[in-house]
Amino acid sequence: MVADFDKELTSLAAETLRDAAQIYDQGDIENWVAGYMSGFGAVDTTGSFAAVTGTFAAVTGSFPAVTALFPALGQDAGTQVSLKKVFRLPGRLPAVRLPSSAELATLARSASLMARLEGLARWLGRGAWQVDENDELSRADAADAARWLGVRPEYLTYLWDYALASGWVELDDRPDGQTWAVIGRTAWRWADGDESGTLHAWAAVFAAVLAGALEVAAAGDPAAARKLNFQGQGVLVAISLFMARRAGMSRGDIRKLVMKDVIGDRPSSRARRAWDGWVRGHGDPASLLLGELAALGAVIVPDTDQGIVGLTPLALWALRQQLRLDGIEIQMLSAASSRTVAAELVALADSVSEAEFSAEFASWVGRRGPDQAARELLAFAAFSDPGSRLSAVNLVRRIGTGAHRAWKDAMQRPELRGYARIALSMMAADLPESTLPLVLDPDPDDLTWVATDLLALASDEEDLDPEQLAAQFRDAIPEGEESWIFGLMAQSSSPDVARVLTMIARYHPDKRIAKDARRAARLAAKSRTPARARRVPARATAR
Repeated sequence: MVADFDKELTSLAAETLRDAAQIYDQGDIENWVAGYMSGFGAVDTTGSFAAVTGTFAAVTGSFPAVTALFPALGQDAGTQVSLKKVFRLPGRLPAVRLPSSAELATLARSASLMARLEGLARWLGRGAWQVDENDELSRADAADAARWLGVRPEYLTYLWDYALASGWVELDDRPDGQTWAVIGRTAWRWADGDESGTLHAWAAVFAAVLAGALEVAAAGDPAAARKLNFQGQGVLVAISLFMARRAGMSRGDIRKLVMKDVIGDRPSSRARRAWDGWVRGHGDPASLLLGELAALGAVIVPDTDQGIVGLTPLALWALRQQLRLDGIEIQMLSAASSRTVAAELVALADSVSEAEFSAEFASWVGRRGPDQAARELLAFAAFSDPGSRLSAVNLVRRIGTGAHRAWKDAMQRPELRGYARIALSMMAADLPESTLPLVLDPDPDDLTWVATDLLALASDEEDLDPEQLAAQFRDAIPEGEESWIFGLMAQSSSPDVARVLTMIARYHPDKRIAKDARRAARLAAKSRTPARARRVPARATAR
């Protein structure tokens, strides 16, 4: 029974987020994807936003029985609103690193907003509390609850909304037509004190805050909010922070994101005046939202607009739960340890900030030594998909000359030979003469596998994202080495190499790189013959 209710809580959180997020139109989503999805793999665009149909009853309504909360569970998955469809997310996202469930539960119990909800449940247990047709307490009862909790009367409205939306408070409809507020099963599950119940109850409240904080603010002054759209902004901020957790989003970025979505891409002068009037009268909506999330222990908010807003492990855990429910694969990594393997390290590279990863990478290499670290990463790369292989190759490049023996041995693997040729040629001048010769002149056809990896990663050319192509290209070919490597590619007999050169020439956003690729593509078209006795071009700069 307990496990079943935890599943219900997870589904309730998902329904809350979906209900809040389904207001976005196709243009909004495409703009959002362009701004926040670069570098996270191909975006699944097979479904039209217009096909995302179906509506959910508002989750802030009456809850006469917990089993009635989840009517959508039996629906066909193809017709359900989902975060994946609404935000056009890919089927796989970078991994998250999380502490143990016990540590997460401890973090959840330290949140000040959860302490207030605990106090609200104790207040409910003091008596019988009737609500009106809008599911609201009487003014006298609301004032009594606010005094009991030690909060401003206007803030009780927020707590009440979160409590109803999360099932913390349930409404009991009596035969005489009266409705009474009672302690909900979510609050009882929280009170049980075990890790699973604590986390799932926290996640339900997290979804309620994302969905409801700004809508409660708007309901407090409907005249001022009439030209503004506050629905779904919390979900947009949470998903944006989750997607941008490597590069980070500043508090100023989030303010701009919320303002743009509240007033629209092409706001009328009336909408802009309404926004300015709202900010003067009520403060910045993003600051209100971030303040509520910080009180819940979901975000860490910096003191300045330039500071980076960070999702806490609790929020990462909860968002992963919801996104996985919508069919998105997100690997979970454990905390750093001496047992971290190459696969986990590669997954971490796209999951945390560069500063955090650099520290972790240095520690990981230090425990093994450069040669062993390089061998573990290359062994992983040899049997990986193209994206993971490029990430692992990049990490071995970061090790530098200490990896030269591992690179030389990697020449035996066809999947790695092209990458090894490039790396060994680049580092040759930095190695002592006793280690030379490392490798014979590169064979252009060694680069065939590099080209095959790039083609496998590129989406269909009709939907190809130039910035995503550039990011993948940087992973495969080191910056500054493009002209030399294009010269090698031009000598290859592989049609895949010619296709890659043409694709880079057509879509790469850097005009110099595109021009060099175009020249190499023309040379490749002229020189594709079965046999070649000529030598390949030397690198322009000695190392």
